[in-house]
Amino acid sequence: MKLVRWWHLALVVALFAGCNDDDGVIIGGAGCGGGVTPIDDDSADDDDDATGDDDDSTGDDDSTGDDDDDSTGDDDTTEDPVDCESIPDGPFAFDVMYGPRATEDLAFDDLGNLIGADNGNLFQSPYAGSPQLWVPGSGHFIAGLRALPSGDIVYSDVSNGTLYKVTPDGVRTALLSGFNYGNGLEVDLDGKVYVAEQSGGRVRRVDGETGDYDVVADGLNNPNGVAFSPDYRTLYVGSFGGGTIHAIEFDEHGNPGPPTVFASDVGNGQLDGMAVDACGNVYVCEYIAAKVWRFSPDGQGQPVILLGTETTWIPNMQWGSGIGGWDPMAMYVLDISSNKLYEVPLGVPDKPRAYP
Repeated sequence: MKLVRWWHLALVVALFAGCNDDDGVIIGGAGCGGGVTPIDDDSADDDDDATGDDDDSTGDDDSTGDDDDDSTGDDDTTEDPVDCESIPDGPFAFDVMYGPRATEDLAFDDLGNLIGADNGNLFQSPYAGSPQLWVPGSGHFIAGLRALPSGDIVYSDVSNGTLYKVTPDGVRTALLSGFNYGNGLEVDLDGKVYVAEQSGGRVRRVDGETGDYDVVADGLNNPNGVAFSPDYRTLYVGSFGGGTIHAIEFDEHGNPGPPTVFASDVGNGQLDGMAVDACGNVYVCEYIAAKVWRFSPDGQGQPVILLGTETTWIPNMQWGSGIGGWDPMAMYVLDISSNKLYEVPLGVPDKPRAYP
């Protein structure tokens, strides 16, 4: 199991210190902007741990099974938590990148590559340098694409209704078929894949190893983008055509509640890809208008990335991995109409992820 990124470890450590409302440090539960669920409770709160860990303040690395603290990047865990009250308001400036190959969606690996699909093929694109063909003949219309905690990549081929998994060495297998326009994807810390079926009006939760699934929401209006809150207890689902964002709350056992309206009448209604930052702010792409909206955890929103003079279709976005030049404090927004990628420094990182 790979470690979460350094700022995520810092947030996990800070979780045990409580939420400091006076300083604006958002690190707790729902009243603290969404919070973060610790990856390993025992490693964070047991001073007398049998592994000999007695440094609660560093977020520890017992979960790696490695007794050599220096080899696990232990210094990274001393970074300060994110001060959510100091995030810039936007609109944000951006840089235009040419070269990375991706159309509908993107993910990152731990080798410093952006993973994307173009003309039915999967590519690995470094931050600087030429894209490399990775998995040829991967599909016809590849939509959602995400990384699993294992390092495998999952993607949805809309043309045949199948969710595929690809290992780091490029071996592809079908995970589950029968989707009715499986579009947006999200992955939780346990490797479950959440698939928004745009024409099916539902969201499925698929085991990333076995392909077993259940339905977490049904009767939705063209669900498209999906993204979890930082504590992975709320799944946000955008509507392509309905202009709404629904929130699905999960209990401590992972059971979903009924969808509730988080935001409505958003822009022109054509909502595409979604993301959530470490402070619980929700981002959604607006098709044609080429805007990215940001909503606070209480549902107050405004456009913060304006790309209307550059393009008419921004389908998706992801934070950089922090590897190989990809900035972890910047959002990378796809431009499907002109094969460009926008690098947008936001001043806040992604929510916790298990990979890379």
